[in-house]
Amino acid sequence: MKKVILLCLMLGLVSCAQMTRATPDQQFEAYRTEVKSERQSGTITAVKEQEKLRDRYWEVFGKDPDSAGHFAFAISLMRSVEAGAFPMDEALAMVSARESEVFVRRAASRQVASGYEYAN
Repeated sequence: MKKVILLCLMLGLVSCAQMTRATPDQQFEAYRTEVKSERQSGTITAVKEQEKLRDRYWEVFGKDPDSAGHFAFAISLMRSVEAGAFPMDEALAMVSARESEVFVRRAASRQVASGYEYAN
């Protein structure tokens, strides 16, 4: 009986620990906030920010054509900003809009995949 109680206690503790773990989306958002503050403080450049975001995104979610295109666009645009050929505010707005599209498509593909799993 003592073993059963200990087993139930351990399972309860493990499930509680699992519940407080951040989702991949939350992990990426926290990292994005950290890297953005580095750029705003002047520690890194806008190009480096996008490269770091790309690397973390691919680490967390994997590389896909949508994200590869987005980050190529964002890095190229930030190079233009650093060269003085494009305003930073407009570049950030464009990158944000394009990033939102990538996230929406990723979320939609997850829903389709999970729907497919239920159908089987």
